[in-house]
Amino acid sequence: MSKRSADAMPSASKKRKTDKGPKFYAVRCGWQPGVYDSYDKCSTQTTGFKGAIFKSFTSRKDAEDFVAGKKVETPSDEPTRYYAVAVGRSTGIFTDWAEAEPHIKGASKPKYKKFNSYAEAVEFIKENGDRDAVEALGETFDPSPPPPPPALALPVQVEAPSKRARVSRGGKAEPGTVPRSDILQVWTDGSSRANGRKDASAGIGVYFGPNDPRNLAERLEGEAQTNQRAELTAMLRAMEMVPNEQSMMIWSDSRYSINCVNTWAETWETKEWKTATGGEVKNKDIIVKIRAKVKERGKAGAVTLLEWVKGHGMNVGNNAADRLANEGALKSLPITFDTNDTNDTSQASSQSSTNGGF
Repeated sequence: MSKRSADAMPSASKKRKTDKGPKFYAVRCGWQPGVYDSYDKCSTQTTGFKGAIFKSFTSRKDAEDFVAGKKVETPSDEPTRYYAVAVGRSTGIFTDWAEAEPHIKGASKPKYKKFNSYAEAVEFIKENGDRDAVEALGETFDPSPPPPPPALALPVQVEAPSKRARVSRGGKAEPGTVPRSDILQVWTDGSSRANGRKDASAGIGVYFGPNDPRNLAERLEGEAQTNQRAELTAMLRAMEMVPNEQSMMIWSDSRYSINCVNTWAETWETKEWKTATGGEVKNKDIIVKIRAKVKERGKAGAVTLLEWVKGHGMNVGNNAADRLANEGALKSLPITFDTNDTNDTSQASSQSSTNGGF
């Protein structure tokens, strides 16, 4: 990455050009995508959201087209500038410095730069942002694979849960309602090789601890072999492997998965599982199963926490779950047979035996 020069961004004191007429703020990627009539409302939907994408327009139709993912032409005499924030209070690509600045100011070691094209801005974030920042843009996070933990027998350092951790026990409560020593720590992760392509292969990883026989590396089932689906499935598998009476904390580096279960699902349920743009919520089937499992565990007296951990860092548990997920992605999909077809019963038995009992 080239060193940021003094003129990479405009001065905060530079006077903004006065725009005539009303503005419409289109949020393509944020807490609640849609079109807003003020920057304050737009900011509420983007601040704190990794990889937020939004832009202002003078036409509501252009704003709606932008939210829908359509290409919106800009006047040739008004070239668009793209401000890419790879590391900041929140990340994303902005088309106005005044909109980008709040996401940088006060952040620890921010990384940002101005570009003349959206593609260049995306590449900057892919090179300098973390997984959340990259995947929020709809891109594949594909860093150089970190080396596996030298010895999984090393003791795992458990991080203290943040104040924002959420619990379901027939409701929500702050951590601390159960003695910490009684909460089982589990790390989950999902991986997808060639994520977003037809030939993608995804895997899930569940890590309980060094040399724990429950540690799991498994191929994601089904046609949709996406990273986000693998992340959610890993959470569900972790809950299925732990007795309902046992309180547990699931550590995941997927803010998407945690937000799906703890925050967004509540809104989606009231809107018949439709997004702000009227589309179907992706991965609804797994999200519903996870929430049902959390409620089931709550009725048994257990607390289930979902907590975020920074991925690809120094956390041994997260790194181990990542390694297991990558192993799972390399496995073959399980062979299934239609047990209702009696004509193929003997053939299925023969194939199952030949292939090692899949």
